[in-house]
Amino acid sequence: MFALLKRQLLDAEERFHNLPGQAPERVAAFDLDGTLLIGDIGDAVFAYLVLNGQRLGLTWEEYQRLLRTHKSKAYRAVVEAMAGLEIETVVKATSAVMNLGRDYLVMRSDPVKIPKPRPLLSQFVSLLHEFHYKVYVISASNHISVQYVAQTWFDIPPSCSFGIQGRIRNGQITSQLIDPIPVGSGKAELFKLVTGSVAPLITGTDSRLDLPLLQLTHPQGFSLWVGDDHIDFNVVVENAKAGQRFYFVESGEETLPNEY
Repeated sequence: MFALLKRQLLDAEERFHNLPGQAPERVAAFDLDGTLLIGDIGDAVFAYLVLNGQRLGLTWEEYQRLLRTHKSKAYRAVVEAMAGLEIETVVKATSAVMNLGRDYLVMRSDPVKIPKPRPLLSQFVSLLHEFHYKVYVISASNHISVQYVAQTWFDIPPSCSFGIQGRIRNGQITSQLIDPIPVGSGKAELFKLVTGSVAPLITGTDSRLDLPLLQLTHPQGFSLWVGDDHIDFNVVVENAKAGQRFYFVESGEETLPNEY
């Protein structure tokens, strides 16, 4: 499986070298939850904080209702609800979650998956580092957890990892969120803000909300779709740029189908 993915990268590298003029800058951009991670670090950290008695401005039940009706609002609300928490509290919660050694947290009737690095994508990110790619992670989870996971598990520095971020005052998170909010088109806006006019050579996600980020992919690059949702994948392909290359990585990671 990894050999197939490596082959796609080598083919792309050959296309880049054959371009006239200067070769494009080696940049890749990935979603985190459901893509580089199996599971959602934002959900798991929020659940862990609630289970450990942290008083937050949002209940688990309210969050679940928001997810069903308005995902982008739900993602914002979770970070806003962390107002008053110290940075170190969220760092410790993130570390605890990633090292729990079990599969789920139980929130009443809702099992919350403990995130784990996706082995295939973890290998692929390591390969991109070997090829001197600058790898970015842009996520709708809280910024502190995103930076911790990206650096600890994928060797991606804080300068290249971004989540929904509340302004920090006196070491504490506030409910004032920093624009652009990395949800939907906000991910593409944030990527352009931090990189300028650079087109990522490789992108990857599991959500059609990230279509604007995928649309930034260099014409000679490719995008990875991770998961089992063929309906959303077809929507993304239909709305992508003409000629954009996609590869579908199923969540079980057994196969990498042909180019779409």
